[in-house]
Amino acid sequence: MARALKGGGKRIHGNQGQDFITVRVRKSNLIEDKHGLKSFIPASLLVYLRKERMASKRNLTISFCLLLLLLEIGMFAKPREIIMSKKPAVLQGESDKKEKTASVSNILVAVGDIMLSRHVGEKIRLKNNPRAPFLATAELLRNADISFANLESPFYNQGARVTQGMVFKAEPETIEGLKYAGIDIVSLANNHFGDQGKGGMEFTFLHLKNNQISYVGAGKNEIEAHQPQIIERKGIRFAFLAYADVSSMTPEKYRATSTTPGVAWFTPSDLKKDVEEAKQKADVVIVSIHWGREYQQIADDRQKKIGHEIIDAGASVVLGHHPHVIQPYEKYKNGYIFYSLGNFIFDQMWSEATRRGEIAKLYFKGKEIEKVEVIPVLIEDFYQPRVITK
Repeated sequence: MARALKGGGKRIHGNQGQDFITVRVRKSNLIEDKHGLKSFIPASLLVYLRKERMASKRNLTISFCLLLLLLEIGMFAKPREIIMSKKPAVLQGESDKKEKTASVSNILVAVGDIMLSRHVGEKIRLKNNPRAPFLATAELLRNADISFANLESPFYNQGARVTQGMVFKAEPETIEGLKYAGIDIVSLANNHFGDQGKGGMEFTFLHLKNNQISYVGAGKNEIEAHQPQIIERKGIRFAFLAYADVSSMTPEKYRATSTTPGVAWFTPSDLKKDVEEAKQKADVVIVSIHWGREYQQIADDRQKKIGHEIIDAGASVVLGHHPHVIQPYEKYKNGYIFYSLGNFIFDQMWSEATRRGEIAKLYFKGKEIEKVEVIPVLIEDFYQPRVITK
């Protein structure tokens, strides 16, 4: 290989055996090696060396261009491939998740009024078994993915045992029956939750929490009372809300405020806001409401109006109680309104209607209701419901 030197000469590199020889080329066609020895070089050799030099320059240019091309491919083509392949992968994952949750099956069961005081409490004490009221129905309840009930009696460990009257108090140990039956969540938004005052309300909150049973529709203040309870099953999130709407109740006595405990009082504006917020957190919204007139077997106009408003707001299910008798349910748009599930565990043995109740069993496929089943029960001996098979 040759390269130009000052004065017009060229330096030539080549191999001679194992020695590396450098010669200086001048215009006189004489060459001089590194030891100072001079010799004549033919013109044809000089022409050859010049051609070699030019070919080397061309090869260098081609190599440089190839290098740039490889860099271009390495810098741009590969990232483009990653970016293009990343987006479909995410979309595919989201699609798979939606398909998976859409095919998931869940069963929700809901029962009406549970009162563990008065004669029911006495039966539990005499039998020395808090599970006794639930023995005939516990398997059905605990086999569901979610079990819901309206808890009509607060728990409290102060004061005398309640055996009669309209002021309820459940002994703390009776909560074992709820646990045995697999009750996951209870509504406290009813006209008996405040029967033991502030102390009874606060004790009930703590007692339920300590026994891993969720509650809804009441709280230490108004904000907490209106908070939804979220229960997730198989990737589907169910949000529960609960309200009281009973004309005989005095809002000032029962309603939670910014500084006092109590229940969530129903208003159309609160309902709409609460359901909208719940839908941000869950796939399915279920609303429990204490409403209507006692012992009336047909829902009144106010119940129907509110029930429709709840479904229109975005809820899938309305679970009603307070009348202590069954009221027929309604399918409205894509939702179901159970106006009254009647009594479940209660001591009102004085009529057939007050002894009867229903277990609502809802089958969900993903977040849609696939099927509804209503299972009738009959209360026996003042305290224990049994499924009616005939």
